[in-house]
Amino acid sequence: MVSICNQISYNKDIKETICNQCCGFVAVRKEFHFIMKIKLIVPVILCLVLSCGMMMPFLVPDAAAGEGSAEVDSVLLSINGTRVDFGVPVILINATTYVPIYYFSMAMGVDYVTQYDGMATVSAPGLRIYANAGDPYLVANGRYLHVPYLCREIDGQIYVPIRPLAYAFGAELAWNSYTRTVSVVQLGEPIKHGDYFYCETDVFWMSRIISAEARGEPFVGQIAVGNVVMNRVDSYMYPDTIHGVIFDRRHGIQFTPAHSGAINRTPYRTCIIAAKLALEGANVIGDSLFFSSSRITCWASRNRPFNTRIGNHNFFD
Repeated sequence: MVSICNQISYNKDIKETICNQCCGFVAVRKEFHFIMKIKLIVPVILCLVLSCGMMMPFLVPDAAAGEGSAEVDSVLLSINGTRVDFGVPVILINATTYVPIYYFSMAMGVDYVTQYDGMATVSAPGLRIYANAGDPYLVANGRYLHVPYLCREIDGQIYVPIRPLAYAFGAELAWNSYTRTVSVVQLGEPIKHGDYFYCETDVFWMSRIISAEARGEPFVGQIAVGNVVMNRVDSYMYPDTIHGVIFDRRHGIQFTPAHSGAINRTPYRTCIIAAKLALEGANVIGDSLFFSSSRITCWASRNRPFNTRIGNHNFFD
């Protein structure tokens, strides 16, 4: 069609008429193709939307857990089948639902809760909980439960994530994405006491290898070293006990402090806590099986995929 317009040069009016007709025809074809594309795309979009909608009931926003990212949420809360309103907001921090420990505990039937100087204490038959603002964990019956985004003090209330708090009470959570309701149901006894949960031998060796390898590292880096040990325990390539992993020599010395004697030093308190968090399942480095000083090149750095760096340690999968 464009060649016809170029050939007609002797009559401007005729040329413009034909050009307009040609261009109009091209425009109609473009509009037709555009409409057909829309007709093809719309069903795809609808399918995606419907698929996401069907998946929503299974996407539970850590309750449903930074001061800079806190926001008031419209999540509703039900405890043992009864709708509750604390009179203070539920807070979202990095997509984790935080609740005020005082009001949540009272709603769970606890008679004694104190808050003083940034620390909350919950006391009930068979249960004692401590939550200190700024700590990356809460303590329930001597058990250390991970709080990655820290316990918080907000407007005079100590806030903690609802998931570990409910776990401490022996409760389970359910999330309804359509009504945006978190349902808490008391099903069993409070969390088992740490004296009966932790294996003394495991804590002994885990805390010492963490202290020997990472005593000068940030707390999250200490947990990460414990994660490497636990990942090896779970791997078919290594012994299936913590002691066995630490002292493993089938492929050469794996943890130098285990053979230099440094492992026998008294562990730092933070390393004991990091050990218990790792034993509880807290994981900050995924499936990594290796770590090394970031200042050296080792077998893992040459042969294994790099995962992340924490403090002065590099971690490899």
